Amino acid sequence: MIKVIASDMDGTLLNSKIQVDAEGVKAIEMARAKGIHFVLCTGRMYDDATQLINHANLYAPAICMNGAEIRDEHGKILKQIPIEEASARYTYQVLKDLGMYCEFFTDIGPISPNKDKGIELMKEIQRKVHPDLSAEEIHRYVEERFESKDVHVIDDPERLFRNKDITILKFIAFSSDQAVLKKAKDTLESEGNLAISSSFSDNIEITHIDAQKGLSLQYYVERMGVTMDETFAIGDNFNDVSMLKMAGYSVAMGNAEPAVKKLAKHVTDSNDEHGVATAIHKILETNN
Repeated sequence: MIKVIASDMDGTLLNSKIQVDAEGVKAIEMARAKGIHFVLCTGRMYDDATQLINHANLYAPAICMNGAEIRDEHGKILKQIPIEEASARYTYQVLKDLGMYCEFFTDIGPISPNKDKGIELMKEIQRKVHPDLSAEEIHRYVEERFESKDVHVIDDPERLFRNKDITILKFIAFSSDQAVLKKAKDTLESEGNLAISSSFSDNIEITHIDAQKGLSLQYYVERMGVTMDETFAIGDNFNDVSMLKMAGYSVAMGNAEPAVKKLAKHVTDSNDEHGVATAIHKILETNN
């Protein structure tokens, strides 16, 4: 019997317009009315994630930054799993040597060591992903990304590493070159204390080895007296793999990466076809 539903956001609960699917919200509320708990499992930071779901009148506890932070329904931090200083320094040096643009996700918000480089790289990526958009539209989209996420800029990351009052929870790094992404992934995985995943084809996401969606979801549900066998997980990309593997009932979106679909027990419709709602309705039909 399913007692907890855990959903990814980008590519899953959010449609291609980066909006919460209204049909999904209705299905979640229907599940809640039947006593099933709902929790977000996202790569996003807490404020970023809740701004999007609250706009749709959906309020929920959240496992953020791929598992590096766990918050209850009131926003209280239940657990944080930071990247240790030595690993953070190593990670930044590897990404810098490979010429990648990265951002630090910290307990005071996102931090960029080179905003200008980030803007140019984001424009390049957007031109490839959305060739139909004009240069002006792409420029506006990228500028709004940095403004809406309130990205702080720090010229010398060494100051960040030395500051004991700031906790680094996640790195996100971008490249339009798949060979560079693979080299970064392979190099960082060999460090031994890091978990490497991705949420889109142009990025990698780095957290502490214990900060993974599946492990943090297990921690969260067990606090409630629920097992992973009683948990439903739904997602679309490689940062969802750990929870899809560990959940008793796992669903991949119709728009999910092919390899992710193979790992899930079921596949639903895409994020633009109410896939989350469809999957929830299906489990409610047999949940007893």
